[in-house]
Amino acid sequence: MMKKIAFLLVLSLAIFSCSKVRKGEFLISGNAKGIADGKMVVLKKQNEFGLVVNVDSAKVKEGKFEMKGKVNEPSMLAIFVNGLQQPIPFILETGEIEITVDKDSIWKSEIGGTDNNDYFQEFNVKLNGFQKKLLEYQNKNIQKLMDAQKKQDNAAIEKLKNGYTEIQKGMDDFMFTYPEQNPDSFISVLLLQNVFSSPKFDFEKVNKTYSNLDSDLKETKIGKEIGLKLKSIQSAQKTQKKK
Repeated sequence: MMKKIAFLLVLSLAIFSCSKVRKGEFLISGNAKGIADGKMVVLKKQNEFGLVVNVDSAKVKEGKFEMKGKVNEPSMLAIFVNGLQQPIPFILETGEIEITVDKDSIWKSEIGGTDNNDYFQEFNVKLNGFQKKLLEYQNKNIQKLMDAQKKQDNAAIEKLKNGYTEIQKGMDDFMFTYPEQNPDSFISVLLLQNVFSSPKFDFEKVNKTYSNLDSDLKETKIGKEIGLKLKSIQSAQKTQKKK
């Protein structure tokens, strides 16, 4: 029995020692195949004043780049590759983060390596699927809509618009229900942050979803802000009832 425990202890220590980062540190390992050596990759974030500022940078060498540093809590950042028009957003958090740059279709770039970036990758794939459907529907039916408008065929116009709206609703519902279905994903906190301005805002539903979030997410800066907003709304509701 003692030999078994000793073996498990050695095994766990071996696994732990394989990690290239400690708690509170991040390591971004980038795969930039097809991007010339010397191209600059810049890590950027939005500061408290809403300005986009540089955090770190690295040069591509033999199709790869690397950045390492410290991080207090999960937050949304992005890397900008010199020569590519769009950034690649990801979740900066403790752990080994993997980013694979697709220089031809930047939106097809992949992120992973940590739990929240795995969640974010799955979220992006799903969201891109809805956006692809919307674009395909628009391209397929734009001429039909124009013809219907010329003929003032209101029934055809309404039918075409409803088809688009149905796909849009599917995307909206996916984003609106995501926090409830993924209480341990940082994406859920980001989505809840924006739900207060939505016409679909339901205090009871949002408050319940927030209550079920992972405790670590509630302790992030955004998580605390959401908690304060909900308490403020609840307090205002109680005051209103007393009048």
